[in-house]
Amino acid sequence: MKYIEYKNYFFVGIGGIGMSALAKYLFQNNKTIYGYDRVQSKITDQLSESGN
Repeated sequence: MKYIEYKNYFFVGIGGIGMSALAKYLFQNNKTIYGYDRVQSKITDQLSESGN
């Protein structure tokens, strides 16, 4: 997969299935992830616990 080599990413709606999957993928590829979701959920809790 070829993509732009940014080091930092910010996701709006990071608690959704699609955004959280992208965030996890990028985090596993040594990118720094930031994000916001207006509702705390099991997904946002998992991302926070994993260090995303």
